[in-house]
Amino acid sequence: MLDELATRAGEMNAVNLLAEVEENDANLEHLRRSGFSIYGWETIWKLPAKIQTDQTPHLWEPMTPQDEPAVRTLYQTLVPPLVQTAEPYPGPDVRRLVYRYNGEMIAYIESNSGPRGIYLKPIIHPAAENPLELLSETIKLFQGLGKPVYLQMRSYQAWLTPFLEELKAETSIHFALMVRRLAVLQYSPAKVQRLRLENRQTETSATIVQKMAGSHK
Repeated sequence: MLDELATRAGEMNAVNLLAEVEENDANLEHLRRSGFSIYGWETIWKLPAKIQTDQTPHLWEPMTPQDEPAVRTLYQTLVPPLVQTAEPYPGPDVRRLVYRYNGEMIAYIESNSGPRGIYLKPIIHPAAENPLELLSETIKLFQGLGKPVYLQMRSYQAWLTPFLEELKAETSIHFALMVRRLAVLQYSPAKVQRLRLENRQTETSATIVQKMAGSHK
C-alpha cells in the first residue's frame, strides 16, 4: 500500500511523502522498513479554554503582504534545514499572526480551523523576551470560539515547554515526523563532465608535485 501511495504521489510531481506517527506506535518500524526516515519530533498541547488575565491583546497583529519576506526569513532561520527539505515554507496563502519588536520580526503563528478544533503552529524566536505573554495572549485571542485549541510544538521549539506548563496547557500526543524521499538527486551530464575534468586536473597536479619533489632528493 505504501509503495502504491508513493507511486501515485510521484505521478503528481510530489518529491516527499510525509507521515506523523505516535512515538509508541508499532507502525513506526513498518514505515522505517518502507523507506521512511525520522526528520523531527512533535508534541501536541491542548490550551486551556480560558485564561484570567488583565492583559489587553496587542502583541499579535494580522500578517500583511509586506511582512512576507520577514516571515520567510524567520522560518529559514529557526527551522532546521532537515525539516525545511521535508516541509518547505508554505508561502503567503496561510492565515498568520505576527509579532514585531523594535521593528524586527520575532514570531508568527499559523492557524487552521476545523470542525473539531483550532490548530496553531507557532514559530517564536528564542530571543523573545516575553514568551509567556505571547502564549497567554494567544489563548485569549482564540478563547470563546466554542472549539478546543491545540498548539503544535516541534522539538526545535521545546524551550516553550515551561511556559505552556505555567499556563496549565495539557500535553497529549507525541509524534515522530517521517519522510520518504520520492526524488533522487542526480548530476546532469554537464556537471559530471566538469567533475571528471576537475578530478583529472587534480591527479595531474599531484603527479607534477611528486616529480618535482623527487628531483630535489
